[in-house]
Amino acid sequence: MAKHPDTAVVAAAIALLTGTAGGYAVNELARPGHIAELEQEIARLKEAAQQSSPVDAPNNEEASAAIAKSGRSIRISECRPRAAIPGVTCTGIITTTSGSFAGSAQPGVLSFARIDGTWAQIQ
Repeated sequence: MAKHPDTAVVAAAIALLTGTAGGYAVNELARPGHIAELEQEIARLKEAAQQSSPVDAPNNEEASAAIAKSGRSIRISECRPRAAIPGVTCTGIITTTSGSFAGSAQPGVLSFARIDGTWAQIQ
């Protein structure tokens, strides 16, 4: 004599499969709306970044002139405004121009401020 599976077990299995498939379908329907919102936010952030005012920063020649007395020059890769005081903090490659280490280069960070129209290194 063959045993028939319990109807409660069959009903539970059907409910589990239906719930899983239904949850997947709802998730797939919600995803495009969420993606569209994220794409709009990315576009807004890109626009805001393009509209931000440019940072008043020295160019390579101005920054190198500001640190020339210390026997160094700098090739700037990025400058950011300082948070607490006027001026900018610049990242770049600092090259020693005089002394026994002349010609050696290493990455570094220096701060500059415009004083009486001329860029000067600040601490």
